[in-house]
Amino acid sequence: MRLALSVTIGALVVAGVGVAAGLRLRSAYFPEGETLPGLAVDGTPVSGNLTSIVADHARARLAQTVRFEIDGVVVAEAKLVDLGVRVDEARTVSLARALGHGEDLMLRADLATRAANGKLDVPLFVTTNADPLVPLFAKIKEEHDRPPVSARLDFDHGGARAEASGKYLDVDAARARIAEIASSSTPSDKADQPQIVALQTRSFAPRLVSSFVESIDVAATLSSFDTFFSRGGEQARRGKNIDVAASKLDGLVLMPGVLVSFNDVVGARNEDNGFSKSWEIYKGEMVEGVGGGTCQVASTLHAAAFFGGLDIVERLPHSRPSAYIPMGLDATVVFPVVDMKLKNPYPFPVVVHAVSEGPKLHVEIRGAKKLAHVTFEREVTKVLPFDRKIEEKAGISSARVIVKQHGVSGFKIERKRILAFADGHKREEKENDTYPPTNEVLEVAPGFDTSALPPTPAALADADDDTTENNLPTVATTAIASNLPANVLMQDAPGAHLPTAAQLSPEPTITIKR
Repeated sequence: MRLALSVTIGALVVAGVGVAAGLRLRSAYFPEGETLPGLAVDGTPVSGNLTSIVADHARARLAQTVRFEIDGVVVAEAKLVDLGVRVDEARTVSLARALGHGEDLMLRADLATRAANGKLDVPLFVTTNADPLVPLFAKIKEEHDRPPVSARLDFDHGGARAEASGKYLDVDAARARIAEIASSSTPSDKADQPQIVALQTRSFAPRLVSSFVESIDVAATLSSFDTFFSRGGEQARRGKNIDVAASKLDGLVLMPGVLVSFNDVVGARNEDNGFSKSWEIYKGEMVEGVGGGTCQVASTLHAAAFFGGLDIVERLPHSRPSAYIPMGLDATVVFPVVDMKLKNPYPFPVVVHAVSEGPKLHVEIRGAKKLAHVTFEREVTKVLPFDRKIEEKAGISSARVIVKQHGVSGFKIERKRILAFADGHKREEKENDTYPPTNEVLEVAPGFDTSALPPTPAALADADDDTTENNLPTVATTAIASNLPANVLMQDAPGAHLPTAAQLSPEPTITIKR
């Protein structure tokens, strides 16, 4: 009589199988080795050390190149490893080893069969970190994103200047595509070919459209302010920069409660944005840079906004008194770090009208109704004496002194804005500004005898204990010339403009009403 053996696999019963056949069945479906026979990892059958195989595939995957394109044009290229993709090799190895060794006998049998038929492939366990993508996408967005442009009032021709939609890089879609590439094995014959990520851009509408802007009531002039400048000689390019900046402000609409940034509206001070090289103040000295003259536009706008009753949310004074506007009404701007920001406190829109013509820059704030009369009061509370800096420079004649920068005393001031509203109530705002002293900078030949130079206000203040800082003599550089030997000539360097009387000795107090 022949013995029969029944083998139970989950709910499956194999009956009438002999002992030898049962052992063969166990060997086929429940192997005792490290992995199932026929198992593949990342598309390649396992033959050899599993850990080494996974490591080799991980290196190949992370070395895969990704090429980013916008409208078919390549804008960046990087390897997956540099895009924050990682392979958890230990977890991949653990998963491969676990297949066919679990307690579910039915599942083990199924997995073993699929492996033997070449249909069981263990993918690499891949993770992605978005942090390395931030600088890459930030650079691409800086070059390709475009903010929307709201419609503006056209004071010259009537109506409105048309709006334009903005566009932005769809970063989320790009991240999803990178994750897809990172998780998909690449055929060996295409491993050296870059994977393409076609970056998508989305459009979005501006806040203000032409039909609305054309309906804004601008019958009333809430305020206006004028400053003056030169267009002659080396000042011609500065005058052009004033024209450019003013044109970018003209027709600008400020909706109720909306914050407006000067830097956002005028944009970068570079040649691509229409600006030219000109003289400007940088770290307390006059240097040639792109966009010189923009601060005069910011200052004139600030003064108009000040007298128009707008909220001055952010504003910094210059590093020295300006020749074109009283201390306390100026505003300095440096793209993109130093800004001026305004907000419309009225229940109706207001519009900026900026015109640069001839030697005059004119800025108005227009709206439905003038609701406030404004008074500006300024008092000089302290004078800060300037000193001198001597720079010896080879090549300068010993009979010549080059004035690189004229000295101007600094000042501390207290400024007030008094707003008298149409409904009878008043509001007073008080702030303090500091204008540091501008040191005199002279270039001379090596070994030049500086004893002939007159003392600076700072030196006089140190020498005379009875001299108060509020009553210091102002020594203009022109006074130096009269003290120099007859054979020594004084000469201004380019950009070294003689300070005006208002810069050297401003009125102790002033009041302006509008």
